[in-house]
Amino acid sequence: METSYKSAFRFVEVAQALIKEETEQDTKFVSALNSVIEQIDDQRDAYGKKLTKIQRKHAAEDKFGCILRDDRGNYRYKKDQEEAMEERIEELFNHESSVVFDPEYVDEESLPANLPKYVRKWLIGFVIEPAEVEPTPAKKLLNSLPTTNNQTDGK
Repeated sequence: METSYKSAFRFVEVAQALIKEETEQDTKFVSALNSVIEQIDDQRDAYGKKLTKIQRKHAAEDKFGCILRDDRGNYRYKKDQEEAMEERIEELFNHESSVVFDPEYVDEESLPANLPKYVRKWLIGFVIEPAEVEPTPAKKLLNSLPTTNNQTDGK
């Protein structure tokens, strides 16, 4: 399964909070949460390296090509370079196929009974299997229309 860093990191936050709240730590649900967290955490270092590379690429340079830093050691940027860097970081963070992991789906009975709906949505695709999406009426109509293999060029 693939997802964005944004979704993956949000899942980890939610999952860690759920694990802390669980009184029973030896359940299928907690085991599945830990398994997926571990897979995502393995990819956090790669995200940090990509982030640093983007920051370094857009950093200001002196006349000798040396990267400029402020007195705290942070990179310095020209305005247009900083905006370009922020765009690139946002693209990286939201890219849908940045994080690759194997979901660990648990059955409905293994989920906590008091699991709120707003928390559930962050677990779908990670430990809760996505439901089949009901096609819209328009999609149903398109699917019901006959198809032919005879193609015309519009004449």
